[in-house]
Amino acid sequence: MTLVEVVLALAIATMTMAGIVSGYIYCTTATVKDTLYMAANARAMARIEETRSARWDTSSWPAVDQLVASNFPDKAVTLDMSGTGTGVITGVVRTAISPITVAPAPPVRQIRVDCIWRFRGAELITNTIVTCRAPDQ
Repeated sequence: MTLVEVVLALAIATMTMAGIVSGYIYCTTATVKDTLYMAANARAMARIEETRSARWDTSSWPAVDQLVASNFPDKAVTLDMSGTGTGVITGVVRTAISPITVAPAPPVRQIRVDCIWRFRGAELITNTIVTCRAPDQ
């Protein structure tokens, strides 16, 4: 073997190892980010369930309407679905409730829940869930 062949073999081996290591780092970062996406989605879905359980009864006297945005203030949440306590990120859950029908149509409201969080302190990410609700549901 000549010195040129050895140097070329080392260069190929180094590039191969660098590709393997960078691929591993990319995969672990994507896994962590996906875990946080799922945790944020679970927190947003929990708020949707809270709004669905709020009482909104137009057929009773007096009418009951607990489905208003002031009953669902912004809430700081922890995104740690692994339960290990490592890699804990905080986010904010925001709820917006708005009417989407006008009288005389039956009342229907749109409920929008955003879970806003930062990935590694730089990338701002928002998980959004939107649903509709009528009274007595």
